Amino acid sequence: METSVSLLDRLAAQPNEADWQRLFALYSPLLLQWLVRAGVPASDADDLAQEVMLVVFREVKDFERHGLGAFRAWLRTILANRTRDYFRSRQHRATATGDSGFRERLAELESPDSALSQLWDREHDQHVARQLLKTVEGDFTPPTWRAFWRQVIEGVPAAQVAHELALSLNAVLLAKSRVLRRMRQELHGFVGC
Repeated sequence: METSVSLLDRLAAQPNEADWQRLFALYSPLLLQWLVRAGVPASDADDLAQEVMLVVFREVKDFERHGLGAFRAWLRTILANRTRDYFRSRQHRATATGDSGFRERLAELESPDSALSQLWDREHDQHVARQLLKTVEGDFTPPTWRAFWRQVIEGVPAAQVAHELALSLNAVLLAKSRVLRRMRQELHGFVGC
């Protein structure tokens, strides 16, 4: 089956406002969370998140995928660099240097094997999964969605879900398969995984 051109590919080749809004809406909440966690005041975090996305906008045409998680790692690096730049400029240096662990945390975020980078990876993936769930839910009937949710998210065995929802076991398994397939298509549409 042919998959759609990914959002990142479209942004690199023929950027348009709708695709940029989609990418920004997907990643802004995650960026804001990490910026505030890094010590950026909430009053500046929105602007800095936009700066991160501007870097993505300028450089997405040169972005090259090198396996799973390449965009996630690239975005993490941009976030770390912009955060460092933020604290170096605008008279925030005193704040940054006052915290002896600040530089170490940024270095840890840049290192792909560090605990902080692994936390970023997990939170990124969870964030994207939540967004995907919100995006595809409307594509399914309530019984199909409930059968999927009970199996995949809540971990209830398919036979029990079938009994609870008065569906055949095949219908429950098919619901899971259809929703997961749709999520994979949507994920590919986001980042071309």
